[in-house]
Amino acid sequence: MFFFFIIGVRFVAWGGETTGPQMRCGKCGTVGQFVDKKGMLFVTLFFIPVVPVSGTKHLLQCAACGTRLRAAR
Repeated sequence: MFFFFIIGVRFVAWGGETTGPQMRCGKCGTVGQFVDKKGMLFVTLFFIPVVPVSGTKHLLQCAACGTRLRAAR
């Protein structure tokens, strides 16, 4: 009998509130409002997040290119 398991890790982010001040993205250079998000690192089984590995992290995501930056909190 042969069993095949796909196990990995994935960062899952949620939320979507825009920030107040406009900032410049370091990757694409666009000036605009960033999206405030929270997220956690999960162990995945068959690409489904199962077990959280880290605590909640606060991020800022560029609306144009999707680059995520760690927010200072």
